[in-house]
Order: sequence, then C-alpha cells, then structure tokens
Amino acid sequence: MPIHFERTRDCLKEFDFQRLFVQELGWSRPARKTPVDLAVKESRFACRHVAELSGAVVLELERHDGTIPDAKTRAAVHKEVAKQHHENLLIFVDHERTQSLWYWAKREEGRTFPRDHLYCKGQPGDLFLGKLSQMVFDLADFDAEGNVSIVDVARRLQSALDIERVTKKFFRDFQDQHLAFLELIRGIRDERQRRWYASVLLNRLMFIYFLQKKPPGFLDVNSAGQGNQNYLRDKLAESKARGKDRYYAEFLQDLFFEGFAKPEEKRSAAARKLLGKIKYLNGGLFLPHQIEQQNPKIAVPDRAFENLFDLFDRYTWHLDDTPGGKDDEINPDVLGYIFEKYINQKAFGAYYTRTEITEYLCERTIHRLILDAVNTPESVRAHPVAGLKVRDYAALGDLLLDLDARLCKQLLHEVLPGLSLLDPACGSGAFLVAAMKTLINIYSAIVGRIKFLHDRNLAAWLADIEKNHPSVGYFIKKRIITDNLFGVDLMEEATEIARLRLFLALVASAQTTDDLEPLPNIDFNILPGNSLIGLLHVDEKNFEKKYQGRLFRKKYKQVLEEKNRLIDTFRHATEYAEDLTAMRDAIAERKAEAYETLDDILLEDFQNLGIKYEQATWDDKKKAEGRPEKRPLKPADIEALHPFHWGFEFDEILNKRGGFDAIITNPPWETLKPYAKEFFAEHSDLVTKLFMRIEDFEKERDKLLKDERIREAWLAYLSQFPHQSSYFRSSSQYRNQISIINGKKAGTDVNLYKLFLEQCHSLLREGGLCGIITPGSVYNDLGAKQLRELLLSNCRVVTLFGLQNERFIFEGVDHRQKFCILSFQKGGRTDSFTAAFRINIAEAVRPEQLESFFHSPSQHLRLSVATIRKLSPDSLSIMEFKCEEDVRIASKLAQYPLLGSDDSTTWSVRFHRELDMTNDSDLFKTTDGRPRLPLCEGKMIHQFNHKFAAPKYWLDERETRRRLLGKDKDNREVLDYQSYRLGFRDVASNTNERTCIMTMLPPNVFCPHTLPTAHVYVPNSEEPDHSHELFFCSCANSFVVDYTLRQRVTNRLTFFLLNQVPFPRVPSSDARFRAIIERAARLICTTPEFDDLAKEVGIKSHKQGVTDPATRAALRAELDGLVAHLYGLTEAEFAHILTTFPLVPDPVKVAAQNAYRDVERGGIR
Repeated sequence: MPIHFERTRDCLKEFDFQRLFVQELGWSRPARKTPVDLAVKESRFACRHVAELSGAVVLELERHDGTIPDAKTRAAVHKEVAKQHHENLLIFVDHERTQSLWYWAKREEGRTFPRDHLYCKGQPGDLFLGKLSQMVFDLADFDAEGNVSIVDVARRLQSALDIERVTKKFFRDFQDQHLAFLELIRGIRDERQRRWYASVLLNRLMFIYFLQKKPPGFLDVNSAGQGNQNYLRDKLAESKARGKDRYYAEFLQDLFFEGFAKPEEKRSAAARKLLGKIKYLNGGLFLPHQIEQQNPKIAVPDRAFENLFDLFDRYTWHLDDTPGGKDDEINPDVLGYIFEKYINQKAFGAYYTRTEITEYLCERTIHRLILDAVNTPESVRAHPVAGLKVRDYAALGDLLLDLDARLCKQLLHEVLPGLSLLDPACGSGAFLVAAMKTLINIYSAIVGRIKFLHDRNLAAWLADIEKNHPSVGYFIKKRIITDNLFGVDLMEEATEIARLRLFLALVASAQTTDDLEPLPNIDFNILPGNSLIGLLHVDEKNFEKKYQGRLFRKKYKQVLEEKNRLIDTFRHATEYAEDLTAMRDAIAERKAEAYETLDDILLEDFQNLGIKYEQATWDDKKKAEGRPEKRPLKPADIEALHPFHWGFEFDEILNKRGGFDAIITNPPWETLKPYAKEFFAEHSDLVTKLFMRIEDFEKERDKLLKDERIREAWLAYLSQFPHQSSYFRSSSQYRNQISIINGKKAGTDVNLYKLFLEQCHSLLREGGLCGIITPGSVYNDLGAKQLRELLLSNCRVVTLFGLQNERFIFEGVDHRQKFCILSFQKGGRTDSFTAAFRINIAEAVRPEQLESFFHSPSQHLRLSVATIRKLSPDSLSIMEFKCEEDVRIASKLAQYPLLGSDDSTTWSVRFHRELDMTNDSDLFKTTDGRPRLPLCEGKMIHQFNHKFAAPKYWLDERETRRRLLGKDKDNREVLDYQSYRLGFRDVASNTNERTCIMTMLPPNVFCPHTLPTAHVYVPNSEEPDHSHELFFCSCANSFVVDYTLRQRVTNRLTFFLLNQVPFPRVPSSDARFRAIIERAARLICTTPEFDDLAKEVGIKSHKQGVTDPATRAALRAELDGLVAHLYGLTEAEFAHILTTFPLVPDPVKVAAQNAYRDVERGGIR
C-alpha cells in the first residue's frame, strides 16, 4: 500500500489520528471502540484506542482539565498503560485539539528511553512526517515476535522519506547535462564566467520548473485557476515555430526581466502576449546578473534547452518540504544535495551536511536562545514579583504547551523578529533552510494557538496579516528569510544558490498563484566574501583618515547610515520599483567605494605585522620552483583575498547588538596549503586526488609544468598562501590558533576549521550560541589546545559528540575520518558538558540512527572539566570515553605520574626520529649487500617482535651516518642505530586491533619517521637502561596502556600522546619489576643479535627466548595480568578494558583475564 503524503498531511492538520494510522499507515482498527477512564496520580484521562498492529497500540489521551500533562505525569501514564500494552504510542491532546504531544518508548540494548514530540495545529504537517517515520520505526523495534506487518510499515514510511537514491541518480544525469549545456553557451569569453552563467541560467530554470509543476500549475494560469504544467516546453515549441534559436533571446529574456521582474501592468504589450499570465516575483533572482550586464551578446541555442528539458521531464518535480515517495521525485532538499556537489565545494574541504545534523544543531542553538529569552532570570526567581508568572522551561516543547497571550506577544514582537542567525560558510544554504524550518515550527505553533486565546491584540495582529497577505505561512517564511537569516561564502555562485533554496522554500508555502507575493530581496543578507579575512570592527577615526583623499569625503557614520538606509529599503521593497536594479547597483557602488578604504586599513594591518608577499618563482636550470621573491604587499593583493569586512557589512548586528545570536555552520576542514593534485587535476584528466601513486603523479606534474601557461598558473597558485598563513599565525584576531604546551609553542598547520571556530566565537554576542561541525582533532589535537582552553574557560560547552565516518554520514569523506558535532554558548565557563564518542566500526552511528543518537541521553555521558584537567593537564585533550566506567577507570589510572612528567627522581623516556621516508628517500636502496644495513619500517614490527615483516630497503652505512651527523664531524662515536633501542609504530588508529605496537630493536638497523625510537634513562645516568626499557615496552604493549591511548589517538601515535599516559614507577628492586622484564626479555631475545641484551637482563642468551606461538601467547597474557595489577585495577575493571578491543580474538582476552586471576592468587610472580 503506497503512502499518500498529501492525505497523511491532511490527517495531521485535522488531528484525525485514527484515519492517519488506519487508512494511511495500514494499521488495524482497535477492538475497543469506547473511551475508557484512566486514573494516574492525581490526574484522570479519557483514553481512546486509535489503532493497533502486531501487539502495538496507539492511544489518544485527554486530561479532564483539558491540558497536556507534564513530563513526570506522562511517564507515569506510560508506565500504567504498559501494564496492559507493552508496546504503545501515546498521543496526549488538549481540550481544543490544537496541541498534541506524541510519547513513545525507544528501546536500546535492553533499556527503555522515553521520547516525545510536540505537534501543534498550524505547524506544517510536512515537517512532522520525518518525526512520525521515526516513531513508527522505533515501534518496529518492539516487535519481539518478528511480525512482518509493523516492520513493513516502518520500512515503507522510511523508504518513502528516503531521498538519497533519486538524489544520486539525478546528480549523475545533471552533471552530464551541465557540461553539455555549458559548451553551448556563446558570447562569454571568460571561461570562469561562462561556467558561472551556466549555473545562473540553470538556477532560474529549475526554480521555474518547480513553479510550473506545483499543482495546479503556477504559470500561465487560466480563469479556472489552472496553470500550464508544461509551460517551458510548450513555449519552446512556439519559439521554434517562429524561427531557429529564438527561445533564449526572445522568450526567456522576457520571462526573466519582464514577466517575473515586473507587475503585469508594467510589461510591454508584446511581453504580455508572449508570456501569458505570469505572477510578478521580484527577489533579485530575476534582476539582470552582473555577467549579463558585462556580456550583452550572450546566445544559447534551442537544443541546449531541449536536452535540459528532456532531463527534467524524466523526474517528478515536487515543491514541498517532504518528498512524496516516488522513485523519480525531485524536491528542494534533493536540489540542496545537487547544488552542494555542483558548486564543487569539496575543493575547499567542505561537505554536504545531512538534514538530521542541521536540524539538531538548529535545535541546540535556536531553541536555547528562545528559552533563555523567555525564562525568568534566577535573580527574579529568588524574589518573585506578585502577578508575574515564573517561567522555567527546560525544553521548547514545554514552552509551546504553555503558550498564553503574554508569552505569544513576547515571542512575536520581541524575541523572534530580532533573532540574527548566521552561517559564515553557508554553501548552498543547508543550515539556513534548517534554521528557517525551526523558526516556522515555532511561529506556526503560536499562530495556531492565537485563535483559542481570545486576546484582542493578538487577534487583531493575525487579522491584519490575513487581510494584507493571502497566505499566513508565506508571510511568516518571508519574514524569517528577510529578518533572521544571514550567510557568507567565499564562492559567489554558492550564495546565489543559497538564496534560490530559500526562495523555493518560500514558494512551497503557496497553494495558489494568489498566495504568491514578491520574493524578498536578500542580496545583502547572503553575501560573497572571505569570512576569515576582514575587519571585525572598523576604527572610525582611521577610516576617516584614510578616506580623506576621496573627492567627496564623508564621516564614517554617514557612510554607514546611507548604506544601511539603502539596504533596508531594498530588503523590504514589497512593491514594484522601476529602479530596483539601479538601487542594487547603487548599494554595490557605495560598498565598493567604502571597501577601497577598508582594504587600505587591512593592508596596513598586514604591513604592521611585517607580512610580505612571497612570489613563487621558477628555476629554469633546475626545472623546479626557485626561492620565492619577497616584496611589499599591494592593494591588489588584499583585494584578491576577497576580504569580508564584518564590521561594515553587519555593523548594526555587531556594534549595536554585540554580535549574532546564533551561528550554525559546517566550515571547510582542510589546511591552508597548496594541494598539488587538486590544482593539476584541473589541467589533466590523468591526475586524480586519490588513488594515484606519487611516482605517477610526479611524472604527470613535470610534464604539465613544461606548458608555460600552466606553469605561470601554478606559481600564481603557490603565491596565494604564504601571506595568508602569516596573517593567521600573527593576527591578534586569531590569538588562540597557537597552542602553548609547557611554555613552548606547538607547531601546527593552519587549519581552516580552527580559524572558523575562533571567528565564530568573535562574531557571537555574549550569551550567543554556536553549533558547528569540525574534524575530531578539535577535542584532542595538540594544536587545538588553546581553542579548547577558550571553549572551557570562556564559554559554556553544551554538547560534544565525536563520531567516525565508518557509516559514511559524510559522502566523499574517508571512512576513518573523525568529526565532531559541537555546540557552545559564548561567555561564562564550562563545569561539565554532554558528550558521546562512537568511533570504531562496531559502534559507529549509521545515518538513519542519527536522530535517535542525538536525542537519547542513555547514549551520552556527562564529562566534567575538572576530570579533563586532571587527565590532560598540559593539553586539555578530551579522551574518547564510551561510558561512565571509562571515566572512573581513567581517574583511577591518573593517580600514577604521567610518562612525560618532570620528575628527576625516577626513570624517564627520550624519544627520537632518525630518517624521513620522503626527504631521505635518496638513501634508500632496494637490494641488500655490504656495507648496507636494513631500514626497519613501522609495518615491519609487532609487539615484542622486530621481524614481523622483511625489510624493503637497505642503506649504505657511511652515507647514512653522514646524513645523521649533519654538519658534525664523524669521530666514530656510537650512534643510536648501533645500539639496542625501542621502536614503535607511528601510524596507529584506535580502531585497529591494537594501537600501541612496540618492541626492542637490535643494533645496526636504521629507522624512518614511521618507526620512532626511544631510550629509557634512570636518574644520574646518561646511558640508556635496558631493563627499564623492557619494563616500559611491556607496559606500553599492555591492554591497559593501549586502552588509555585509544581514548586519545586519532591516526598517529605521537611523543606527546605517550607522554600523557600515566605509568607506574616501580623500583627495579620490586619483584613485580623483575617478573615483567624477565618475560619481556624471553619474548624479545629470540635471535643471536640479542645475546648481549639477554645477558644484561639475566636470561643468558637468545636460547632462553621463546619462539613457540602458544608459549609466547601465554607469556603475553601473563604480562597483561601483571600490568593490570600494577595499576591496581579490579577484575571487573580489567574485564571492561578487554571488551573495548573488538578485533582481538576472544581466546586472547580470556587468557589475559585468567592470567589476572592467577596473579591475584599468587600463581604468577
């Protein structure tokens, strides 16, 4: 039975829940038809059976006083109902049937967690359908008997709401058609402009396609209200009948700039006849584009449109917030995905964000803003004022259930209109659309409630809207788009697409052409520019000083006032204005003039920091890049950065309000540096960013660089980075980019996400909220330490979720990539916050589980900042705890000193790197022979085993000694490679079978950076102590230390991470020390080259070493048991640690646990 979404929406709007479940979702009519009374605590409810299926029941409940009960009472009702109906969905309704609260139980690993969702009359039914699907999906989990019917209902609804299949198919088709369309455009010489104009035309045509297909057809509407749903195709046929290739020049130009851009009475008679009945829309989309103004001879042949319409006609176009369940359907959310891919944002390290994430971050920020605005301050709560209602809502649902006239007025007139919501890396506008939907739900709940409050002022407010606006829903969306939403993106093309998506969302509210009003002019809400470079605040005196050279100089306040007046007039122009294009151009002209001065101020900032422009050069002799030539920066260099001057563009928000109320964004994740493969991929089909051997890429690059044009473009590309990087490293605007660890600066690349995070903090007002997606390194990377200090000491962190992309939540991103979903409030300090980490493949969150994961407290834990500071005092790294037991164990281990602690009374470790796999590759030989020594790479060792794999390279000893000594003279002293030393794998993920892999290396092997080395020193000695090295190696290879490291490491085991691990300092005279090193020596000393080490630690020679696999496994288990006791762990704690190694074979873990018990009984010493 296919799901009919229009009827389903109608059932929701009418509160006809029985028809919804029985007729639309396929449930059965209930056996009980008469309502029953239900008494719970001090409340009585009329309980009506709505539907049932496979043991699950849907009940509608109305409390006798006509109100919806609070959370505690709802839980008590659920508990009472569950005595008779274990699986149930409860729908609480108020007496007027204007509010419904849906309450159901989500089962997770044997535990039950209640979920609820408020749906009010007046809210768009479309936006609730996704929640409804989750409820039915959750109910499917209840079916212990495995009945197919309920599972099938869930799957049908989920499938109907799944847009990914059609999205990907359309994208592939669209990509091919876009390239073909591009090739047919004539009259634009600049290739970049031609690509951009293809986007402009396609944006307009897709918008029009949605309009013509929206029932009953919104174009060329006849007297019966029916439009032509084949309008564009029919007009193409008419044009071809008049002559060849006239469609673009004659018809589309008139449709764009006469039909949609002018009211009917302002159009020429010829245009009225040609176009038919077309609604005036305005809105910037149908004003002449700058490319059209600069290239007046653009031509596009008819066949370009024939091909395009052939593609469009293969799909069903559905202008609504929720898909209709058809396999070929295109809706605005599908276009969001298409646009994000189409503008190729991935080149900047940005990726399409799933709606579950955008909606969640909007809830965490916008809902909290509204609650903070209406809740009674604590100071007033302590001393209540007579007659003033104390409000203390924990969730937005509680607020909407308690809407009274006073609260409605406060929200409508004070809170909602003034909200400023920003995405500084807006892309195609996914977060802006999500923010709009979040506000629509709140506005429409209020509007729906007004009719039942009988308040004269509210009724008059609503009546005035209904009188002056044909659609209240359209009016609300337009108000939100105009007054609340702001965005910036480096790609101007992306900002145009973001505006288009908002226009589509707006037009979706119209049911007839009469509902359509002119689109808002939001050219100055969503702007192009570099969000990271520009003036946050403009010094008035400095501006006027720089401005004095202009012919008609004005005070800075005058410049701002004039700009703001013109933008406000443009933004709120609802009637047709002959000079709308002129008004837009006049604003742009005034802004350009101001930007000359603002860029001059920014240039001076760069110069005061001592930053030079570093021009990349070419060395003809070496056929390679030469030394860069430094020169002073010029105004053109600053202009090329496309600075966005926040203090000028959004001066009223930043200066008068102190900043934005909320920022919601998914900024680029890449580092600021040249990406050669990305650059050369634009010039050669052979070059791909991934899956190409370095040798093959270098050959192709060298070949391409012989072309002078490509070489010049490459040098220009390289020259873009040094001065930007210097600015970000030295500007006070980004003072938290450099981390100080133990008094030293931590070296790090310039990461764009880190810059955006600090910029977001700067752009927020005090008390403002931010929801942001970043790479996982934000919570544990050494280079982000200062940002963590900023968040913990100067903000209130609300939630921090660390996830791994194992289930491809982000398409096109490596499955090993960790990312963080973070929300925080500016100001105050953090004492504790909600956190969750789902990293390895066994526990990774799937896309369809996101909504449940976000809203299930049982999957989260509470982390205190005091614990973080105790466990990571130097770096503030946040460990990836999975449960409260992890936190307790970590706190217990923290009683021991860190490996890197500065304690001269005990042993310490010094780490080294010898050779580099890239920079020293000229030394590597692929054949053995004297006097060559092997290169021991990380992949060649395993725990207690230096011969895990055979060597691949050998190095000449003399050449390599010279490289290691550098400028020092070779006095034939013993170097590290000639002695025993520890080596460990540099590449180490916490999702591997084991993370820390270390062994002792024999003399006469060289090590690259993938196998860092270490020596252990005891006090008052400059010679390495091999006994302590064996002790350290045994602890490092243990499950306990590995478990600790896995909570910190991302993909590399660094010196710093090891230094942050607590290690017991057991005296060498301790029997436990002896027991540990004796077993380690038997595991390591298995070949003659270890005889000297064997004698030193007391096992005579390698003949006492163990090579039998079973005996080696037993020794390793004994070591794990000994080390677990060394840390003072209980058997339960050690058992928990073992469960966190899903890839380790069960027999290995059982052996370790048995060894723990044997140690406890004294059987292992």
